[in-house]
Amino acid sequence: MKLSGNQKKILDRLIIKYENSKTYVAENKISQRFYIKPTDIIKDYYSDFADLDAVCDFERDVQDLVDNEFVYVDYKKNMNVINKIYLVMDSVEEIRKLIRVREKKEVISDEVSFYNEACKQGEFSEWYSREELERIANGKRSRYSIEETKVMLDLAETILKNEDEILERELSIKFFRDTKKFEKSYRIKICRKLLQYIQETGKEIDEYVIEASSESEKNHLLLETFGIYQNPTYVFLKGKIALKYITKDDIFCDTDSRIDCGVNQIEPDINAPIALSYGIIKKLKSITMPDRRVVTVENLTSFHRIEGRETTYIYTGGYTGRVVKELLKYISRDNPDVEFFHFGDIDPDGFLILENLRNTTGLDIKPLYMDKETLDKYRKYTKKLSDQDITKGENLIKKGLYTNVLKYMLSENIKLEQEVIMN
Repeated sequence: MKLSGNQKKILDRLIIKYENSKTYVAENKISQRFYIKPTDIIKDYYSDFADLDAVCDFERDVQDLVDNEFVYVDYKKNMNVINKIYLVMDSVEEIRKLIRVREKKEVISDEVSFYNEACKQGEFSEWYSREELERIANGKRSRYSIEETKVMLDLAETILKNEDEILERELSIKFFRDTKKFEKSYRIKICRKLLQYIQETGKEIDEYVIEASSESEKNHLLLETFGIYQNPTYVFLKGKIALKYITKDDIFCDTDSRIDCGVNQIEPDINAPIALSYGIIKKLKSITMPDRRVVTVENLTSFHRIEGRETTYIYTGGYTGRVVKELLKYISRDNPDVEFFHFGDIDPDGFLILENLRNTTGLDIKPLYMDKETLDKYRKYTKKLSDQDITKGENLIKKGLYTNVLKYMLSENIKLEQEVIMN
């Protein structure tokens, strides 16, 4: 028998109802019957405005199932309208073969075997598998099929163990031979599970990832923590700086390359930015800096406008990826007398970015133009705080961080974008 779309839906739903019942697991104390209503398949079945052709097709499909002894029906009293469609219990095995659905007990047995074996694959796989085994033990369905779960576990283990820079599209090609499948089908669900895993297992995660304002931003920041980037990574900087890096993979090779940004110029153009790729930064041998200050700048407009003597400026692009942080640590290593500052929005997010920079680099980075005086000076340009701003600000105050300016900000209900300051 070749099933119509309606017939497949009817039989699918009836089998699911049966397999989710106490009768299926032999725990019932009373005899059960399993049924669905026509409106489970055709929402407007009882409506005066229903599509009559669709209703007629549906009723013919139901009658066909009745004739084949897969279902039986009852009708509304004194009406030729279907009330309920019941499963014929003696036909369950034949129905399963017809709709090509394996028995639930067999599926569960295979899932339990799979998850017990997956526990040996890695820490994340063990955590995830034990979570799924608990779901199954409590009578819940596994979240994904075994094949889908295999992909999820392999992806998670690869991301957690990654030590190099890799683009999301490269990761997608590696797993799916498709440049966009990771982004479309896996990024959201894998990031949700990774974040849950990190938080529940007590592993360290940058607070700024959790505080990110949108799930999309949170996902990108989380992946960047493990070196997975949406786009090729460059660090933009301007000032007087010279870098020497290895040009070949052989670390004992004497052949080096050098980038000189104004160090040997009498009157360098200190406002001419350069971009350094991650490939160069990870091969750095030394950094020479006659400038005595390094200022990280949150927003691009402000980065282009800001200028000053004896200062090197580095653009962070909001929440800072690990490439910028690595460069800052290299600068500190080779130039121990350099002072570090951060210039960002005068709002709770701006201070969260600064605090993250301090924590992840271990550097004493001080706020620049992020104080009460600047808020007062540009008061007419300030905006009101959002509910999220207030919560983040209160949390920072509880930790004893930047309390002077944050308490003032909350009491006055104001915040300021850094672009205004450089205007």
